[in-house]
Amino acid sequence: MINPILAPKQTVSRHVVDDGPVSLVIMYIGSQVSATVTVASGDITFKHGAAAAEAVDATIDSGGDDDGVIDVSDTTADTLGEVVDLINGSANWKAYIKDGIRADASAGLLARSETTLTPNVTETPLYSDTSTDLELSIRIGSRTKVNGTEENSAAELLRVISTNTFGSGTSLIQVYEVDEIKKTETKIFEAAGNATTIKQDLDLIKDGVGGLAVSRTGMHLVVRMKGSAACTGKITAIGQVARGA
Repeated sequence: MINPILAPKQTVSRHVVDDGPVSLVIMYIGSQVSATVTVASGDITFKHGAAAAEAVDATIDSGGDDDGVIDVSDTTADTLGEVVDLINGSANWKAYIKDGIRADASAGLLARSETTLTPNVTETPLYSDTSTDLELSIRIGSRTKVNGTEENSAAELLRVISTNTFGSGTSLIQVYEVDEIKKTETKIFEAAGNATTIKQDLDLIKDGVGGLAVSRTGMHLVVRMKGSAACTGKITAIGQVARGA
């Protein structure tokens, strides 16, 4: 297999603002005709059954005391990694982390009213609540679906444009290389962000021949604007993805 980053590349660009990062993407794959997902106070409730008469799905429970609910205050569900593992541990559901890393606190999910999913069709995003989270994050990779994979792909970050309003303290631009299969994440780049409300345009190309943040085969990148206080603002990441043979 060739190194996919040397193969023909596809340019990708994503822009997120407050409450724009997608923490998780969820799909119902069970045998019932309908399913729903609700987020309230960060907790996630899963139901399935007849349309308009769905009942809690007992195959998901983070603490053993509340069927169908992942309570993000439970020690078994206080990170995104633990939450996605609980979801994927059920035969009825699948999920993956999009704009985030496994170590991120799960308590920062944006409230979502009960949302109906068509089995094996609907992919429901759960967003990050940036009033509580300390970062705005963007995934750069080839996977775009719950059932997707990045086994033969790699990602390269070219440019980050950001504006952070954080009042006082610090602001950073960070890049993580993430291996979903091995469940590992490694920070591979960090730079100071600009002062509060001041736009920053960070070029990650070195000597015109390559980026300072490139993932290995089978991995993706997560670029984030991180503050010492909750971030409000915007971030744009421009990169490339490529697939090997």
